[in-house]
Amino acid sequence: MSKQKNGDAGTEITSINKAVDRRSYLKSAAVGAAGVGSAALAAPSIAHAQNRTFRLKLQSNWTGIGIESQDRATRLFVERVNRMSGGRIEITNFNAEVLLGIGETFRGVGSGVADLAVTAPIYHRGIVPVAEYLWAVPFFPFTNLEFYELIYQYMGIKEIFQEAYRPHNVAHLSYQCSDEWGAMVSTRPVAKYADFRGMKVRAFGIWADWLVHNGASIVTVPGGEVYTAIQTRILDAAAFGSPDAWAGMKMHEVCKYYINPSVVPYDVTEVIMNQRTFNSMPADLQEVMISASRVMNCDISALTIPTDVRGRKRLSDGGMQTIMMPDDELVRAADWCWNRFIGMKGRMPHIDKVIEIYTNARQVYKDYYGPKRLPV
Repeated sequence: MSKQKNGDAGTEITSINKAVDRRSYLKSAAVGAAGVGSAALAAPSIAHAQNRTFRLKLQSNWTGIGIESQDRATRLFVERVNRMSGGRIEITNFNAEVLLGIGETFRGVGSGVADLAVTAPIYHRGIVPVAEYLWAVPFFPFTNLEFYELIYQYMGIKEIFQEAYRPHNVAHLSYQCSDEWGAMVSTRPVAKYADFRGMKVRAFGIWADWLVHNGASIVTVPGGEVYTAIQTRILDAAAFGSPDAWAGMKMHEVCKYYINPSVVPYDVTEVIMNQRTFNSMPADLQEVMISASRVMNCDISALTIPTDVRGRKRLSDGGMQTIMMPDDELVRAADWCWNRFIGMKGRMPHIDKVIEIYTNARQVYKDYYGPKRLPV
């Protein structure tokens, strides 16, 4: 913990800056196991909540593995929540895989093992099927923050998240723009999608379906284990993260090729919270959690720009070669993926609603971002 001065009031605020890694957590857990999970188990009435200090455990799926933008944004989030709450909320961040594995995060937040998490909807698609499409549809024109703000805040995507998660005791606080998920690293040169034939690839969702259509085999491993999986030839190629992520993981040591462009300019990650814990908070602290999560989204979006610039240079300096996929290949893949997506219609009401929103949003994007001219 560290103390810092509030610039307006001159008061001291406790800020928890240090993320917890797996080794230190296991050591402390062995000493004080009885205390673990107490915040999740406590359920005071709203009347008492005004005087309560909420001590929350945050499971971050991508801190502590070399992604600078995630590390910085999470630290700022923890500090911001503490300041905005006047010290009534204290968050301890746990690095990737410490409290919960990435595939355990959704259920673990619902059950109270962690109070909140930074994660991605794709990892709980088996529990909430619509989550796969809330995470990403390849080539959907999510190219900037303000466009997704429109469809999230005002076209109904936020409500779908909330409705789908509520039965699992999970509150969806905010989406986050991750960064370019679909730019892939490969041990082999790939000039067209048919070149993936016979390759073992890490990918998810409709993009994985497209690669299988082109002859690839899909292998699922956690993002933090991609380096080892490629080094040991479990994988030949992978989609995971941004240039910052790939550089932080030193992927240039085991992969020679970087395949552009990203088929998902931004994939959607999120901040989720145990619903009962959220409900136990007074209204002002609920708003703190929602607003701070939304600002964290802005932090991530901004920080990925300089960190990805540095990441691309580090990959290039390390000997990684960029391959640009030809336009005709991209058009063919985009058509296939969109048809695959709208072919899901009729499966579930939430999926049908996402198809409707994304279809309308694609047209809005085309109409707004098409050719413009100033009056002359």
